[in-house]
Amino acid sequence: MLAQVKKVMVSAAGGDFAGRFGAWWNGKDYAPPAPDSEEAKSEAEAVAKKAKPEAKAPEKPAAKAEEKPEAKPEAKAEAKPEPVKKAAPEVVDAFEAATPEPQPAGDSEIRIKALETLWGEGRLAPGSIMLDAQLLDAVLDQTDKQGDVGFIGVDGALLSGFASRSERKALAAEWRPGCLTRVKELAPKADITACDIDRPRSFAEHSLEGVVSFEAFAYADHKAGLVGRVYRSLTGTGRWVFLDTTRTTKKTPPEAFASAWAEPQLATADEIEELLTLAGFGSVQKLPMTGLVLQAAREGYAQLSQVLENATQSGLAGREGARFLQELAWEAQSWRARMRALEGGALEVNLWVACKGEAPLDLTHKVLPDDLLDLAAKPDDAGASDALFDQAAA
Repeated sequence: MLAQVKKVMVSAAGGDFAGRFGAWWNGKDYAPPAPDSEEAKSEAEAVAKKAKPEAKAPEKPAAKAEEKPEAKPEAKAEAKPEPVKKAAPEVVDAFEAATPEPQPAGDSEIRIKALETLWGEGRLAPGSIMLDAQLLDAVLDQTDKQGDVGFIGVDGALLSGFASRSERKALAAEWRPGCLTRVKELAPKADITACDIDRPRSFAEHSLEGVVSFEAFAYADHKAGLVGRVYRSLTGTGRWVFLDTTRTTKKTPPEAFASAWAEPQLATADEIEELLTLAGFGSVQKLPMTGLVLQAAREGYAQLSQVLENATQSGLAGREGARFLQELAWEAQSWRARMRALEGGALEVNLWVACKGEAPLDLTHKVLPDDLLDLAAKPDDAGASDALFDQAAA
């Protein structure tokens, strides 16, 4: 893709197009080459050649040129730097008109669009109705309670599902960059505020009957602070329900989180359980959810071929089309690596239920048997994901 765009644009724009396009592709500001570098000399020569006709045009009165052949205005005009200075802004303007400087808000919108295209509307990661039901069943099991429920870093699809099942007020804390506006669009009834992942300041102390979070432990740097704040926000009968990825080895595979919203800070399941117990939670349960997450990821990959076909038919082009394919490629490659780590046992996903002073919930009957998961899971479209990544990275 990069080679094709160079061939099309370099003749029209001129100048250091490769440097400008490379800076745009990598999300950096364009820095002109040093005056004594080979790139600068090549750029100056290209601009001078393009500017020559403009310098010669006004200096062709035939009579004067014949009477005084010894005068050499053309040579002097070429030696003066003024024509080059006049032509240079035209090259910059032409390039900027074709490829405007990237805007953070726009990039976030393109990324969110790519993620929802792969995983489904309202989802920024693999998810399903079944996974949502597990989380909501656990937090809404208290049928005699009517207190507010807090949410940390969850998708708009889960918030929409909560609104359809309960009249309780949803207080959502959003820490992912650029996601606040989209989550508000998907869940207009929820009260959503921006926050740090380990500092949900919008949760007042002893005010919530339940808290639901997604991957909060996976990305929180100050895990003890996160546990302490959630614990204080719950009432005496409240509970914390969360879905989180943990590691079973000493190191986190970095390629499995290449497209993540932040640097992964994975803990082990034992470390999470110890933090919850030290905070004062009366009971802590852990239910395996790796199978359901893998199923949701495979279903997303099974649609990759159709996604690419639809993107082609919609006429994706220019900077927005390139960024869309790039984000889609990063997400596809990253989650393929994470799926391998989950299947190999290096990572695991669990549903946790931490209750303050309550008896444990009986949720084990709601977990699907392994054989049923195998039948429901669809194969991923490996060819489509490989082709997508090659296309976007070319």
